Amino acid sequence: MNSIDFNKMISLHMNSACRGCKICNGFGCRGEVPGMGGKGKALTFINNYKSWNEIDVDGDEMPELGVAPMTGVGQNMGNVYPESVFHGYLVAGAKKAGLYSCIGDGTPDFKLLSGIKALKDNNVVGTAFIKPYPNDIIKERFHLVENYVDTLGVDIDSYRIPTMQGLVALEKKSSSQLLELKKVSNKKFILKGIQSLEDFEIVKKVEPDIVVVSNHGGRVFDNGEGIAHRLKALMPHLLNYCGEVWVDGGLRTKAHLKKAKALGATRVLIGRPLIQATSVLKEEGVSHWLKELK
Repeated sequence: MNSIDFNKMISLHMNSACRGCKICNGFGCRGEVPGMGGKGKALTFINNYKSWNEIDVDGDEMPELGVAPMTGVGQNMGNVYPESVFHGYLVAGAKKAGLYSCIGDGTPDFKLLSGIKALKDNNVVGTAFIKPYPNDIIKERFHLVENYVDTLGVDIDSYRIPTMQGLVALEKKSSSQLLELKKVSNKKFILKGIQSLEDFEIVKKVEPDIVVVSNHGGRVFDNGEGIAHRLKALMPHLLNYCGEVWVDGGLRTKAHLKKAKALGATRVLIGRPLIQATSVLKEEGVSHWLKELK
């Protein structure tokens, strides 16, 4: 199957929720949240992709690769499969291709439960990112998932995500709230959504095991600086307060991945391209994406 036919298949399978653009750079689905797009004019999504082309760094080594935490098949992915079926394909595909799996959270609860089931059914240990609910709810969700992960934490920037506004109570987390969660977690503690100096101040106080430099793929605010530039600016400081840095947002080529590694990221999380590939090829999708990676 050539790339043009494959891109058409993506759009067909996903009921046009994704256009199957030749380059997944944020232009084709502007403002489609819910959907696959970036918030508003999608400038953060667009800047993420552009930043990896703009950043001036040479790299020869590939980072570790992982599946980004993604939920909401009905809301965002054209209802391509039932939620639990999609996650089963995605985790199975990641296992087959040698990628690490992360699972996400959402409402209703079947979104998180589908990710847990996928890890359990495939005998895979991964990372779970919980939305920033009040801490008592987060603790309950930590307990739900703790037997299936080696790393557990909070997606701190998603309190602004449009797909959950008006449905549940999410909140901007303080460092003291996050320290409370770190103390009750019996896994490595991870914070995702670090991209500003304000976020860095939280990292300094919490000292998580892992930080993910991310702006939620451009889905929580518009016109943010591209994530490659944020990674470059923050990396010299982050490793003084955490053990490891991951990154996601707009990485589409081997050159992008090598740049992330050269900037100091241990692992890169891939989102939209793996949704696309899984929508067409089910559990073979992740391997197909890896094989076709330019």
